Amino acid sequence: MKNKKAWVRIVEATIASLIIIGFILVMMSRQQTKTPDIGDEIYEKQRSILDILSKNESLRNDIVLNNKDSVNSAIAKRIPSSWSFATNICGLDEICSGKIPYDREVYTTEIVISSALTKYNPKKLRFFVWMK
Repeated sequence: MKNKKAWVRIVEATIASLIIIGFILVMMSRQQTKTPDIGDEIYEKQRSILDILSKNESLRNDIVLNNKDSVNSAIAKRIPSSWSFATNICGLDEICSGKIPYDREVYTTEIVISSALTKYNPKKLRFFVWMK
């Protein structure tokens, strides 16, 4: 009779441990899904900035003419102060790379500007963003 009571206690302890572990796993999975993904916010902001650049005729001209200074100043006005950024303007068949940090997560988006009103010279603007 004593052996049966010992086995019952072992089974009860095992079931209790599994219930506690299951509860902990459920709580941890709920906690992880509540943290927002900053990447979605960054990509959304990047797309809105690039959309503004593509609709502004003078900025389109600056991109076609490789005038990064005016493009960067226009972006700096619209980007949050806690973010850093870099841009690169290159041809469609070139690989655009910029001066970016290698110790942080860098989010990149690009847009193609095919022409301005007076000049056809398609360019690609690559926009890099990272947290300061």
